[in-house]
Order: sequence, then structure tokens, then C-alpha cells
Amino acid sequence: MDAREVAKAREGAKAARQKFAPVTGENKASQPLEIVQIDHTPADIILVDSFERQPIGRPWVTLAIDIATRLVTGYYTSLEAPSRLSVALCLTQAVAPKAELLTELACDIPWPAQGKPQSIHVDNGRDFRSRAFRSACAEWGIDLVYRPPGSPHFGGHIERLIGTMMGAVHLLPGTTQSSIAAKGDYDAESKATMTLSEFDRWFALEICRYNNSIHSSLGCTPVAKWEALSEQMTGDIPFEMEAFQVSFLPSELRKIRRDGIHLFQIRYWSDALAGHIGRGDGKVVVRYDPRDISMIWVELDDGRYVEARYRNLEIPPVSLWEYREAMRKARALGKSGSNELVLAELIRQQRQIEAESRGLTKAERRTRERKGTLKGTNSAVSTTEGLRPIDTGDTSRPLFKVERW
Repeated sequence: MDAREVAKAREGAKAARQKFAPVTGENKASQPLEIVQIDHTPADIILVDSFERQPIGRPWVTLAIDIATRLVTGYYTSLEAPSRLSVALCLTQAVAPKAELLTELACDIPWPAQGKPQSIHVDNGRDFRSRAFRSACAEWGIDLVYRPPGSPHFGGHIERLIGTMMGAVHLLPGTTQSSIAAKGDYDAESKATMTLSEFDRWFALEICRYNNSIHSSLGCTPVAKWEALSEQMTGDIPFEMEAFQVSFLPSELRKIRRDGIHLFQIRYWSDALAGHIGRGDGKVVVRYDPRDISMIWVELDDGRYVEARYRNLEIPPVSLWEYREAMRKARALGKSGSNELVLAELIRQQRQIEAESRGLTKAERRTRERKGTLKGTNSAVSTTEGLRPIDTGDTSRPLFKVERW
């Protein structure tokens, strides 16, 4: 019998491909930001919630690496599965200077990665195939290259980086290891101690350690390689970093109506939209951040984005996931009327119940932790600027800043 067919039947197609399939060609880059690879992976660790320190599951990590220097240019951690938002936040951090992030980490180790990549190599996942991602790359002059099907070696650099990072994760309490056999009888859930924010901070410091460690194929550190090739750099930093990030966010087509933009059956308004009412029959591109739908970005004819907020300021800032969950409960309870009023009342009741609850299940703790990420870990977009923190106990108070005379 054919040895490859035997290996495929016994060990699977992946193992057979690694043993018998030819590896042709290679990815080479002569200067920083010529090629950047991006990919996602579930981290091999169980996290706990920040309230009761109980296990809530594994996080996802998105990583970006520069091929020429092996320098990690950006990352993003989340409890959500990979999406367009994960790619947008990872890529935005990769492009932006790291001074602010290093200050937050109280770390003085250099992380010089910054600038717009010339090309991005990705796999064939839906998040990378989305129309919004492809159009944003074209808008900013970034070449998008997809991995050929059945060619995992095409993304060898990012795959090796993921393996290196997960090797470090395996030393943390609550690790799941890379397989059931490696895990053995270790009880990951009972040993878990880190929250998402703590893991995010640890992961950022681990990236700094990796960037400043000797790389076997370079013979020097990725930082030293970056600095040696920095004179040949052609990547620039977008003047408007917020516009860069917004252009990679999920989008919908909507019409500008007399009462504003209708999205998710919620009305949004900005005074800048007044001059565009009834000016055409076409629709405009509306972008939103799923972590906080209290604000959207409307693309006008001249290509500029206008921020629009809730028309009804009684609605608290919520994530898209939290909004859909509230609407599902509203339908189950038979509540009718305006989505905005129903949402405001339901969210207030839910948050009050959660604040008083004890002994939550793992799923409920994970839900609460996901809602807590509304503050925007690793986010460069200001989400609730101009609004004060919501006091759900007193709905009569205004939701905007009040100037005292």
C-alpha cells in the first residue's frame, strides 16, 4: 500500500502532508514591513472572571509578525472568537507607535515596531475574506495575499511564533497544554488564577521579551534586526490613526433619514448629517464597533467619517452581543414598543440583577466578563467620550456631562 495513504488513514491528512508533501518556495523579505503575517489561535490557558475569580474558559489571541525582522508588530486578546474586529484592533496596534502601551505596562524595553505594512499574508478565514477587510486594505494601499489552500508552510513564520508563545503560556497556572496527553491529570480549571486583563498584560510583556531575545535564524534579536534595517523602511504611520482603525471595522449600508441613521433598529444622530438629508437616493457606509454600539461612524460623500451617537441618550452604552441578548429576552417576555425604550429598561434591570447575584455559573461569569470588555482593551478608538459613567440606579440623571456655574 502507498505509504502516504497509510499515514493519512492512521494519523490524518495533516500528519500525512507534513511527512510526504513537498514544500516549494519560501517567503522572504529584505526590509521591515515588506511582509506581515497575521493569524489567530486559542490560548492554551483557562482564565477566571475578575469578580469571583472563577474559571470562564480560554481566550483568543491575534498576532502579527514582520517577516524580515521576526519582530512581533501587534497583538490582540479577547474572549470572543476571531472576527473582523480582532483583525482591526491587532492591525491598528501593529501600525501605531508603542510608546503609550509601554508606558501602561511600566516597561522600558524597546518595541520599535510601527508603520503601515506593504503586504499582509493571511489564511482563508471568513474574517480575512470579508468585504470590509479587503476594501480597507485597498483604501490604505496594503496588498492582501491569501495562503494557498493546503499549504500551511506558507504561514510558517506566524505558526512558529504561535508555537513559541504557547510554549511560554504552558508555564502559567491554569494551562491546558497543547494536547490532552501533555495535560495529563492536571486540573486546569482549579489551578486557573489569571483574568483577561492580567493575561493581556502578561502577554504583552512576553512579546517584549521575545522581541529582545536572540532569534536562532537571525543570530541577533528581532529589535536589533529592525534597527539595523530601519534605514530601508518605507512604511509610514497614517496621520489619522482613528480613521485607519475605523476603516477596518464592520460596516453596513444605510440611508440618512430625517430622524438620523437607523442601525440595529436604533436611531443615531449627528448635526453634521442635517445637510445630507434628502440629498440623494443612495445609501452611505456606516461602520460600528461591536464592543460598544453607542457610537457609529458615517462615511459621507467626501470620504470623511462623521461620528453619530444614540439619538435617545437614555440608552446606556452596550455591546452588540449584549443588545441582541436583551432583545431576545424582550421577545420572550412579549415586550413591544420602541427597541430603544425596551433596551434601556432591560439593560438597567439586567445590570441590577447581575450586581446583586452570587454564585453565578461559568457561562454567566463569562457573559459578565465579556460585557466588562466594553472599556476596550487595546482599543485606540474613543468609545464613550463625552458621556459620564452610567448610574443604573437613578435613570432620572442626565447621561452627559453637566457644566457647573
